[in-house]
Amino acid sequence: MARRQKNSDLTRREQRKVQILLAEDSLGDVVLVRKGLEAINIPFELTVVSHGEELLSYLVNALELDGQNSLPFPDVVLIDLNMPKLDGFKALELISQQEACSQLPLVVISSSSASEDVSLAYELGADGFIDKTLGPAGFIEQLKFIEHYWSREGKVIYPGSTSRH
Repeated sequence: MARRQKNSDLTRREQRKVQILLAEDSLGDVVLVRKGLEAINIPFELTVVSHGEELLSYLVNALELDGQNSLPFPDVVLIDLNMPKLDGFKALELISQQEACSQLPLVVISSSSASEDVSLAYELGADGFIDKTLGPAGFIEQLKFIEHYWSREGKVIYPGSTSRH
């Protein structure tokens, strides 16, 4: 019986799509991310927001902090640093301070690989940093962390977990 339950959980995990929330204001980079995710061959649902304020609003709604949940909680958030209204650094800082997001992987995607930007992103709570300037093959290689995360344990992050870093 336990074996059936385990197989059932595995089947459910294989069928469930990874919920990816992308905060990116460049349509070209949205296409790059989508094509990269398709190339690593994992089932995914990509939701795109175009600036930091929209990212925070999405997470508030997904966490039911406003009492009305109509959005899925993401398994991972990809955050561009240079966005209008609220940049990626400030968004990282604000999300990292929320206990309900403590286990949510926050990964920066940026065309800047300046060591100051990378260091600051990690200080503010980033769990990873993807350099968009490495070309399509390099970008896809960096995205494989999602496939590794997903296939290793079927790791799904749920809101309300208690530790960040």
